[in-house]
Amino acid sequence: MKVALLFVVTTCALLFSGHQACYIWGTDSGYCEKQATDLLWRQVNMPFCSKAVQYPSCVPKPQFIPPTMEFPSGRWYNHTIRKKDQWVHDNAVNWTNYRMDVETNSTLKHAGVNEYGDHGRVARRFFKHPDCVNAYQNYFCWINFPRCDVEKDLTLPTCRSACENYFISCGYATDLWRCGKSKWFNGYFPESNMTNLKGNTTYMRDYFPGQPFRQNKYTHLPTPHPTSQHGQELAICTPAITGSGSRTDILSMSVSLLALMVISSSFYFI
Repeated sequence: MKVALLFVVTTCALLFSGHQACYIWGTDSGYCEKQATDLLWRQVNMPFCSKAVQYPSCVPKPQFIPPTMEFPSGRWYNHTIRKKDQWVHDNAVNWTNYRMDVETNSTLKHAGVNEYGDHGRVARRFFKHPDCVNAYQNYFCWINFPRCDVEKDLTLPTCRSACENYFISCGYATDLWRCGKSKWFNGYFPESNMTNLKGNTTYMRDYFPGQPFRQNKYTHLPTPHPTSQHGQELAICTPAITGSGSRTDILSMSVSLLALMVISSSFYFI
């Protein structure tokens, strides 16, 4: 069975570092912005991700390299929060539109094949599925503007529930979920190897964008809560907002199931 793994344009945030700076994609070029908790500030500085990012977040640090002969306009002058938010917007919206075009492609339908050339039909995950679109775009915002520890100025990893929320909302079978341990390339159990035609041992998995993942933790509830099986979510991962990406809450609300997708391969370093 051919598997299309999601290659969202990002790499993993570093969990811990001796440097006093928040990291994204292994680069300490960000800083922890406390004002990101304010909706008005987010609407001005990161309009696309303003609804998803509701916590102190790691954002691009303003910096500028003066002009040189090779770079007469200087460099890093566009290294801003607004510019990155625009980049997230452009890629998320473009990919969403692309998926909808593929899912409604009449040529593929009449040929009886999916987008990978396999016999069958294209799974409709985005088209007429706003839960999937929202889960995808929220996840894209979360891994590009991760929560940070204000006191230590360090980036916090992605919550496992946020990753699973994405897969659930877009209807992917559980064997395709990639929100597990890094040592298993984000699977939930070790992968069985295969031998190719040349006799070499091969594996199918690769790291999933947004990893490493951390298990969510909650405050203790002395008595049952009317809408959740948990207490308040603890801020130990991204987004760590009660109800925003909780697997339990989503299943109890009967949200429709969720997806994996392939994205552009360009990288943006914060």
